[in-house]
Amino acid sequence: MPRNWPTAATAALLVVAASCPPVAADEVAAIATGGTGDLTMCPYTGCNLYHHIKLPPRIAVGDKVRLRFGSNPKRYDFPVARIVRDGGVCIVFSQLDKIADVEKIEVASCGEASPPQ
Repeated sequence: MPRNWPTAATAALLVVAASCPPVAADEVAAIATGGTGDLTMCPYTGCNLYHHIKLPPRIAVGDKVRLRFGSNPKRYDFPVARIVRDGGVCIVFSQLDKIADVEKIEVASCGEASPPQ
């Protein structure tokens, strides 16, 4: 048998791994933010990234999140159209149908949101 043939254990592991469904990102209705995120703004051509944007503790689909960002501070009411959670990272999109060249907020540490009070 050639040297680089897989062992029986390796072959079995590959079969099990191939049969497991991949972990996918989930759309959620609301998240707890941890207080900061990175904002991507795509005003015309190209996009700009702003780090460490202050966020409210909770963001939900349908909210308008008031943001202040940039070295010459700008204010913007960010419309929350969609939230995608992948493990502990969430991306908040301003549009439903686009995922590239779209305004979004990436929240590096997000969690389950408690119900509104």
